[in-house]
Amino acid sequence: MGRLILVSNRLPVILDQGADGLSARVAAGGLATGLSGPHQRSGGRWIGWPGVTSPDGTLTAEMHQVLAAKAMDGIGLTAEQHERYYTHISNRCLWPLFHYFPERVHFDAEDWKAYQEVNHRFAEVVLEKVQPDDLVFVQDFHLTLLPGLLRLAMPQLRIGFFLHIPFPSSEIFRIFAEREAVLDGILGADMVGFHTLAYVRHFRSAVSRLLGAETRSTEVQYHGRRIRLLAQPLGIDPEDWQGDTGGADVEQQMKELRAAAAGRRIILGVERLDYTKGVPERLRAFGELLSQEPGLVDEIMMIQIAVPSRVEAEEYRDLKNEVDRIAGDINSRHGRPGLQALHYQYRGVPPHVLRALYRIADVCLVTPLRDGLNLVAKEFVASRSEDSGVLVLSENIGAAWELGEALRVNPYDPAAMVACLRQALAMPLAEQRARMQPMRMRVERATVHVWAENCIDAIASAQQGSAPPLLEPQDKLNLDQEWLAAERRTLFLDYDGTLREFTDRPEQARPTTEVLELLGALSEAPATAVWVISGRPAPLLQEWLGATGVGLIAEHGAFLRRPGDTEFCSLLGQFPLDWKHEVRALMEEFAARVPGSRIEEKPLGIAWHYREANAELAVWQARELYQHLEETLTDQGLEVQRGSRVVEVRPAAVSKGRAALEVLQIAAPLSGMIGTGTGTPYDASHLLLALGDDRTDESMFRSLPASAWTVLVGSRGSSARWRLPDPAAARSLLASMPVSSPTA
Repeated sequence: MGRLILVSNRLPVILDQGADGLSARVAAGGLATGLSGPHQRSGGRWIGWPGVTSPDGTLTAEMHQVLAAKAMDGIGLTAEQHERYYTHISNRCLWPLFHYFPERVHFDAEDWKAYQEVNHRFAEVVLEKVQPDDLVFVQDFHLTLLPGLLRLAMPQLRIGFFLHIPFPSSEIFRIFAEREAVLDGILGADMVGFHTLAYVRHFRSAVSRLLGAETRSTEVQYHGRRIRLLAQPLGIDPEDWQGDTGGADVEQQMKELRAAAAGRRIILGVERLDYTKGVPERLRAFGELLSQEPGLVDEIMMIQIAVPSRVEAEEYRDLKNEVDRIAGDINSRHGRPGLQALHYQYRGVPPHVLRALYRIADVCLVTPLRDGLNLVAKEFVASRSEDSGVLVLSENIGAAWELGEALRVNPYDPAAMVACLRQALAMPLAEQRARMQPMRMRVERATVHVWAENCIDAIASAQQGSAPPLLEPQDKLNLDQEWLAAERRTLFLDYDGTLREFTDRPEQARPTTEVLELLGALSEAPATAVWVISGRPAPLLQEWLGATGVGLIAEHGAFLRRPGDTEFCSLLGQFPLDWKHEVRALMEEFAARVPGSRIEEKPLGIAWHYREANAELAVWQARELYQHLEETLTDQGLEVQRGSRVVEVRPAAVSKGRAALEVLQIAAPLSGMIGTGTGTPYDASHLLLALGDDRTDESMFRSLPASAWTVLVGSRGSSARWRLPDPAAARSLLASMPVSSPTA
C-alpha cells in the first residue's frame, strides 16, 4: 500500500502567531489520535482547512511551510466561501437534516454552489498531492462530493469515506434539494463507513430509492462498481482516561469536587451546546425529579458542562438563552443559600477537570435527541476503573448500539427521563458493576486505533475485483500496431450498453445511423470478422442489424447467424422447455407486484425487466425473485442471472464465452489455428478484440486467450484487460481502427 492521504474539513492543528513567527501544534482529538499513527508510518499527508481565511482564498508561504513540517497541506478559503460552504450548507442544511430536524434546514442555491466549489478546491489539492498507489480517506459531511470528484479524475484511486454523524431515514434525507448529488458523491468511494448498522440500512434505502442502485447488506452496486458499506463505531484511546492519567492535577480537582458536593451524589452531563444534544430536556427532567421529591436536593446535585458552539448563529444564541433560563429556574426553585442544586457551566473545561468529573460522578447522563455516536459515553466508561457508576444513554445515539448494558431512555419522553434518573440513583453497587464491567472491557478493546486499522483495511480490500485500467492512448497505439500486423481479426461486440446506450424501454434502443454505419465499415475491412453477441432475441437482431454484414449471436450465445446468412442455427441443440411455464407464472406474480415491470419471453429463456419500475420496490422484489428462482431451479440445468435491471432464466449451457469459442472453432480449420492449452483455438497472427459491459460478457472475456484485447465498457470489477467509460468511447475506439489489408 502507498501513503495514507487524510482529508477533513479542518486540519487537526492550531496555528500560533508569536514573536518568532508562525508556529503550529497538533490538536488533540479522536480522529487525530487514531489516524496519526497510520498517517505518519505511511509518510502520508493530511489535507484540510487550517482555520484561517484570506481575502483571495490563498495561504501564505509561511503557513504552507509550517503545515508542511507537520505533513499537512492547507486549503485556502475566503470568508464568504467558508460562510456559505461550512456555516450555511454543512451546518444549516446537512447537520439539521441528518439529525432529524428538517424544520431547521435552510437551503439556498448560491450556498450550494459554494459547497460545490470548495469540494472542487479540495479535489484539486488532493490530486496535486496524491500518487496512484496512495489510499485517500475522506472524513464527514462537509466533503460529500469529494469522493466522486476524485473517482472521476483517477478511477483506480483507492478512496474511503466516513460519515461521523447519523445517516437519516430515506424519508428524511429525500427532503434535501441536492440529495442525488450527495449520494453520487459519496458513492465515488470504494468504502463508505458509518458508526452503526442502522445508518448503513438508511443509506442503502436512500441509494436504492433515489438512485435505483442495487444494494445488498454491506454492498452497493453503482455505475458498474461495488462499494463496500462498513459499520465501524469510532473508539477512544482508553489509556487517556484510565489509572493515573492526569496525576496530581486530577486528584486535586477531585478533592475540590467532593468538597463542593458536600456528600451529595453527582449527576454529570457533558455536551457541546447544540440543539441536537438534548440539554434543555435533560435539565427539565432533573428539575421535575426535584419537584416530585424535594428532599433529594440534600442528596444529589447535577453538574452540566455546556461547551460553547457556533455562537455566531442566532439559533444557538437562542438555545443558550433557553438553557440559561432553565438552569436559573431550577436553582431558584430548588436551591437555597449554601446549597446549589445545579452547577451549570457554559464553557469548555481542561482535560484534568474532565477526567476528575468522570471519575467522581455517580451517574452520567448522555441523552442527546440524536447523535452519530457520542464519545462522552465511552470516556465515562473508560474512567470507571472500579466499575461503579451508572451510564444513562439516549436510545437515539450511535453509542447505544455498542453499550447495551447502559440504561436507555427516550429523551423526548419527560416521564421516562425522570423514571430513568430514579432507576439510576437507586441502582445497587452490584448491578452497577455487572453493567459497567462488560462496557469497560468493550471500550478497551474497540479503541480508536482499532477503528482506524479496520477502516483502512476495508478501503484497501474494497477494490478486490476492481475495474480494469482505462485503455490509454499508448494502449491504443499498441492495438493499432497489432491490428495492422494481424493476418486475421475477429471482433466480438455486445450491443446494449456497449454499442448502444441503455434506454428506459428496450425496444427504444434501435441502432442509430452511427452504429449501423460503424458496423458496416468494420464488416467490410479486409480479413476482419465482426460478431455482435447480445442477449436480444434472434428475430430482433436480424431486423436491426441483419443488413450490416456482421455475424449475429442471439440470446447470450444460444443462436448463431453467420455473416451474410439470414437463418440462425441453435448452438444448444434440443433442450427441454417445460420449465418455462413455472418460471413464467412466478414472474407474472412479481410483475403484478411491480407496476412498470414486464416479462420478455425468448425461444430459450425468459426475462423479467424492471427498468421503468419504481427503483426501490423493483430492486427489493428483484432480489426476492432471484433468490426464489435459484432455490426453485436447483439441479435443472438452468442459470438465473441478474443483469442491468433484469432477472433472466436460461439454460446453463448458454453463455457468450461458449459462443465465442464456437465461432473460433468454426474458423480454426480455415486458418490453421492451434490450441492454447485451455481449449481455445488461437493463432498468434489472429487478433481478437472483445467489448462488453454486462456480467454476461465476463464468460466471453474469460474464455478468450490472455493476449486478446478484452475491453469492459463501464467501470465495474471485471476480468477484462482494459476498460472504456461508456458506449460513446467504445464507438469512438472502433471507428478509429486503421483499415488496412493484412501484412501477410
